[in-house]
Amino acid sequence: MKLKTRVFLLHVVVVGLLLTAAAVGANWAFSRMVLGQFDQSLAELAETEAAAALANPGQPPRIHEMTPGTSAPSFPRLDKFIQIVDLDGQVVAHSANLGTARLPTRPPLLARLRAGEPVVETVSDFGDEPLRLLSMPLEIGPARYAIQVGGSLDDIDAAVGWARWLFVLMSLAILGAVVLTGAMLARAILQPIDKIVLRARVIGASGLAERLPHPGGRDEISRLVETLNEMLARVEQVFEAQRRFTADASHELRSPLSRLRAELEVTLRRPRERPEYEEALRSCLSEVARLSRLTEALLTLARLDAGESPEVPRQPVPLTPILTETVSRLAPGGWERDVSVAIDGPDDIRVSVAPAAASLVVSNVLDNAVKFSPRGGRVRVGVSIEDGAAVVAVSDNGPGVPEEEAPRLFERFYRGSSARASDTPGVGLGLAICRLVMESQGGSIAVASAPGGGTTIRVRFPLAP
Repeated sequence: MKLKTRVFLLHVVVVGLLLTAAAVGANWAFSRMVLGQFDQSLAELAETEAAAALANPGQPPRIHEMTPGTSAPSFPRLDKFIQIVDLDGQVVAHSANLGTARLPTRPPLLARLRAGEPVVETVSDFGDEPLRLLSMPLEIGPARYAIQVGGSLDDIDAAVGWARWLFVLMSLAILGAVVLTGAMLARAILQPIDKIVLRARVIGASGLAERLPHPGGRDEISRLVETLNEMLARVEQVFEAQRRFTADASHELRSPLSRLRAELEVTLRRPRERPEYEEALRSCLSEVARLSRLTEALLTLARLDAGESPEVPRQPVPLTPILTETVSRLAPGGWERDVSVAIDGPDDIRVSVAPAAASLVVSNVLDNAVKFSPRGGRVRVGVSIEDGAAVVAVSDNGPGVPEEEAPRLFERFYRGSSARASDTPGVGLGLAICRLVMESQGGSIAVASAPGGGTTIRVRFPLAP
């Protein structure tokens, strides 16, 4: 079922229930009002008869009817039956319009009258029409009587019935108007959403560069369009990044594969001496090692992009052993180039991090510092606490990074001008991996450098509680 249909049906059902409740309540209130006014007229006539009887206590009670043709019409007595009985149920007096009939005086009624309680009831078996009967006690001296005043409910029932039909017809008319206006409103409100859906399908088929047209204003539809356009922009950025990543990865894989194939083809063109074959195999092995490093880096990036951390969960660990182990592991590479590595800082710092993640980041950063340091250079690993975080600053005295290149050092496959100009091995993924790892561990990584003045990579680890 479409959203438009669901909204329309829900609107109609809710309004229908409200109208039903309103009609039932109005009918109840109208019937109570009309019946209350009728009961009031019966009570006023009973009080009039009681006052007349009390005015002549020495005479037997009688009905004070007007003689026909001798007085003005009496509307309060119109279609009213009056009867005076003693508390044993014996009729003392009655109005002429009762004829031979008598108003009912059942034992339960007499018992309540003896208790001094006025009684109002509806009698359904008196004649052809239902009767509303008021019975109230009356004391004239030592004698005790009851005055009964009754009136037909036929006109009141007819009025209430007509009113009930009127309420039903009015409710149906209002519900019909609500159905019509609800359908129009649902179409008017949801039509912009239909246009957005159609436009989104066109954008999805043609590309992500287009945006949904803004309807204007600051209503909910406008905010929805703005949010969707922001999502489209982010998706476009992700797709563009994936496209560049795929292109760069393809290029990086194609280059060593091309060199490997060329090396093998040249080697196999003619028979060669053993040293030449060994030299070709060493060159091929170098390209295979480069492919292995690239593949491992790509797999690490894929795991990080999928939200997988190198080690889960984070835990409090001492920082110095991680640094010492990493320096020891990378020391042979520094010895080959006469590059020294020194750690400077306190030994009692504990950080909240996955040990494998910290080792991976420190290894990548320290490996870069060693590779780009000149022969006889020095790499310093400084450890300090700044603003509630442990900072590991890895500094070298290499060629440095130009200011315009610094923001791009953490992009995938990006290699600075110094790296491209030298024969330093690398694929441009190490710092990108470090940034993703540190973000997943609640830390950060940044670079500070100047051309000719060396480079400092600052890694911030959250302190352990």
